[in-house]
Amino acid sequence: MIKNFLLILAAIFINQIGNGQSSVNFNCDDCASIHHDLFTELDSGKVVVITWVMPCVSCIPVASTAANAVLTFATSNPGKVKFYLADDYANTNCSSLSGWANTNSIITNANFSNSALSIDDYGGIGANMQKTVVLGGGNCHRVFYNKNGSITQASIEFAINNALGPCDGIFDNNNKNFSLKVFPNPAENYVQVDYQLAESDDVQIDIMNTLGEKMQSISLGKKSLGTENYRINVEMLNAGAYFIRLSSGKNVEFAKFLKI
Repeated sequence: MIKNFLLILAAIFINQIGNGQSSVNFNCDDCASIHHDLFTELDSGKVVVITWVMPCVSCIPVASTAANAVLTFATSNPGKVKFYLADDYANTNCSSLSGWANTNSIITNANFSNSALSIDDYGGIGANMQKTVVLGGGNCHRVFYNKNGSITQASIEFAINNALGPCDGIFDNNNKNFSLKVFPNPAENYVQVDYQLAESDDVQIDIMNTLGEKMQSISLGKKSLGTENYRINVEMLNAGAYFIRLSSGKNVEFAKFLKI
């Protein structure tokens, strides 16, 4: 009972930090003349990551990072996480925008040069030439990430994982490729990470705070399929909510824990 109560508090705390803004609907065609209604897509359980670019040379790392973060969910959540590339002020034609993405090996689900996707709905672009948002939460239509300029793949993956959950922010792991458990929870001195791989692959464990910042990274090397465990000293962490991020090949999974 106490454990569940603390997890609920952690979820509420995370929602207050990252999800105070609501998504703004758009209803328009993409560059392939396919029609999109954002709220319909979110209501169906999809998560939409949008990066606005000029496009330009300095925009390549941001768009590539967002696209790569989305790809990590292709196996665990097939068809549920989408990456949309949009021209910042819809003044670059579709041919140029799509060509820029292809030339720079940026994998998108759709490209847009349409003022219906307004960057100003999410605070504008400021002095930067890129903005990335993560939208999800089902019919809550929440913004889980909103940042101008440079981004990290870990922070986008963190936001996507939260956006895949229901409105209350409390969700269960659903990755079929491996399972992840963390205990004790709450933890004071250490946490033990138990995981089960469906296939042999390299494994990395990251501890992240509620802003998606890495506090600790541990590379475990190549592990065989089956059940493994690893104990992590967390005495140096301040009290609060944290996430364990387990990466195995192209797959990623998260688990919450509280440090007391």
